[in-house]
This record gives sequence, C-alpha cells and structure tokens, in this order.
Amino acid sequence: MPSVKGTISSQNGSKFVATFIIDEIQYIYSGSLNPNAGAFNVTKATLTYDSTDDLTSTRSYTGQVGISKVTLNIRNGPVAAGPLPDDGLIDPASTVSGTGTWTTA
Repeated sequence: MPSVKGTISSQNGSKFVATFIIDEIQYIYSGSLNPNAGAFNVTKATLTYDSTDDLTSTRSYTGQVGISKVTLNIRNGPVAAGPLPDDGLIDPASTVSGTGTWTTA
C-alpha cells in the first residue's frame, strides 16, 4: 500500500480538511466531524491507500481525535492519520464519524 505525507486540520472542530500530494496532484478530503472534536492541526499526517481510484467522491469515515493523534478510517480503505503536536493535545479523545468529499487541485 502506498503512503504519502500531508496535513489534517480543523479550525473550529466541526469541519476538517486533509491535504496530500500524489504525483504532483493535490488530493483534498474535507468534511464534517461529529461530535465537535475541537480545533487541531496535524502537520505530519500520512495517507495510506491502495489506489488513487479510492480517493474520489463522497465517503464516510470513522476515527479518533486525541489525545495525541488523529486517525480517519475512510470507509473504502484509505487511512489518514498523524500525531498532534505536543502543544496541541486534545484530552479527552473523541470517537468521531461523518462524511467527507475528495477533490483534486
């Protein structure tokens, strides 16, 4: 399974944006967080996936935000995850779910 580096961030805790670059194309997975997990910024995220064909359309996910990491398990297989910075830990951790939409730029 290939993997690439990127970022996952949330300004208000209710929506998130995960951004990764694959073969000079920016893949963006953005959506809602339920419940609100608080603001966070993962600068060393990793996206693991089987094929870029998996990085399309609207997909549901489940995951966790906190205490020291963010993990988004996207329903059709990809996983976006990474550590929270030491000054940005979220305690208590939240189990989150929702939907996100893949776009490219």
